[in-house]
Amino acid sequence: MILLNYFEPETQSWQQINFAKLPAQLSADARVWLNLNEATIDELQQVLRRFAIAPTLAEDFSRQRHPPKLETQPDFSLLIMRGYADPDFSEYSSSAQVNLLYSKQVLISLVHCHSTALLEQLTLKIAAGQSQAVTDWVKQLILTVSGSYLEKLIAFEDVLSELEDNMLQRGNDEQMAMMMRYRSVLRKINRNLAYQKDIFADALYEEQNPLLQQFTAPDVRDFYEKFERLHSMTDLYYDQLSDLVEGYMSTTSHQINERMKVLTMVSTIFIPLTFIAGLYGMNFVNIPELANPHGYFYALLAMALLGIGGLFWFKFKNWW
Repeated sequence: MILLNYFEPETQSWQQINFAKLPAQLSADARVWLNLNEATIDELQQVLRRFAIAPTLAEDFSRQRHPPKLETQPDFSLLIMRGYADPDFSEYSSSAQVNLLYSKQVLISLVHCHSTALLEQLTLKIAAGQSQAVTDWVKQLILTVSGSYLEKLIAFEDVLSELEDNMLQRGNDEQMAMMMRYRSVLRKINRNLAYQKDIFADALYEEQNPLLQQFTAPDVRDFYEKFERLHSMTDLYYDQLSDLVEGYMSTTSHQINERMKVLTMVSTIFIPLTFIAGLYGMNFVNIPELANPHGYFYALLAMALLGIGGLFWFKFKNWW
């Protein structure tokens, strides 16, 4: 189903009309927003043909999964963005993809989002009696996409702080697995934010960039700064998690080394004792010390001296 909102300049009001009733020629003050979230493939293609969308734009716009990008043709611009739709960073389901085709008078939106709350935020609110510019709608959606990350990242700061305290006091493998999941999710959203940051970064340094022709320079800089800040936050949190993982691995390795040191000292002490016991346990008749009436005690004394001597040697070397 195609949801079409049409601003009628003569009556200065918004109307929801059937797509077939859309005027062939839009007046200069008319505004049109087509919401294709619930449209079928045939209806989608019908809209793209109606506005003569270029094949390259139409193909990218129709995809459910596509990296963020900005592409401009003479009549329409394509902006694809990705928001964060999961409640937290414990797992990553899929991004909320926002596909926008827009011109001075027409906005065609297609949002793929599994989060009902975020989908509601990504649905434009049209004020009665106001003929908003299409660029204002696009700006609103860009800010909503950036906000979908910001809320989760701010909340994650407390989670990360608590996790860091727990790891320093009583780290375990379960928390280690949780940190690995967080790192995986942050790596994925960091990639999405990098794409979107680059879109606005290019606009700041290219004088002929279409964004500077459609938005004011302060707006574009604001978009860039928001996504650059989000990208920096994910980098920071990823590095902190990496430090915690490395710290836990170092602590675990140190504990294992301490245990191995104790086992090595015990083994070192008992190796000569085992040698003596094995030597006099051989089944030979002519072993000189076997005839000695005090040989048993001499052997025990030699074992005791070797064991105690080994302990003093370890202590002298500060090995324990």
